[in-house]
Amino acid sequence: MGNTKVTKNQTAKVGDKYSYKYVDIAQIHDYLESINAKYIQQIKRIDNDDYVMTKRCFDGKWEDEWLQGCKVVDATLVGVKNSAQEQGSALTYARRYSLLMAFGLATEDDDAQSLSRPKETTQEAQQQKLKLMVELGQLIEEKGADREKVLKYYEVTSDTQMTIEQLQKAINDVSKLKPKEN
Repeated sequence: MGNTKVTKNQTAKVGDKYSYKYVDIAQIHDYLESINAKYIQQIKRIDNDDYVMTKRCFDGKWEDEWLQGCKVVDATLVGVKNSAQEQGSALTYARRYSLLMAFGLATEDDDAQSLSRPKETTQEAQQQKLKLMVELGQLIEEKGADREKVLKYYEVTSDTQMTIEQLQKAINDVSKLKPKEN
C-alpha cells in the first residue's frame, strides 16, 4: 500500500517568531487512495456558520450520511491584506481537519484525541480501524441494521469515534443479527 503514515509534512510561518507543522490535504488524499477510500466535501450552513461536510466511500460504496466536520472560521492572516487568500486559508484548514475527523485519522500530536480515548496512531492501527469501519458499514447494510442505534449503543455519533475494540465488538454483535426482510 505504500507509505500510509499521516504525519505533519508542511510548515507554516507566522510572523518572525512562530511556525507550526501541519499535514496537507494532498497527503491525506494519497493515504485514502492507498486504502481504496474516497470522499467528497461540501459546505453547509448551520446556525449562520459554514461547516465542511464530508461523505465517505470505501471500496466503491458511498455511505448515505454526510459527516459534519470543521467550522469554517473567519481568518486573519498576519501580513496578508487579501481577503480572498484569508478565506481560502480558512476553507483549506476546515477541509483538512474535516477529513481527519471523518476518517478517524490522527496526527502525531492530536491532543483532542488523547483527551477522549487512547491513541491509535500507528500506521497499522489506522489501517485496521479503517478496515473495521468498512466491515461494520457493510454488515449494517447487509443485515439492514439501524446505524443510529448501533452508534447510540456505543455513545458515539459516528463510527470514526469508536475504538478498534468497540468496532470489533459491534461487528461481532451485528453479524449475529438476522437479515431484515425486504
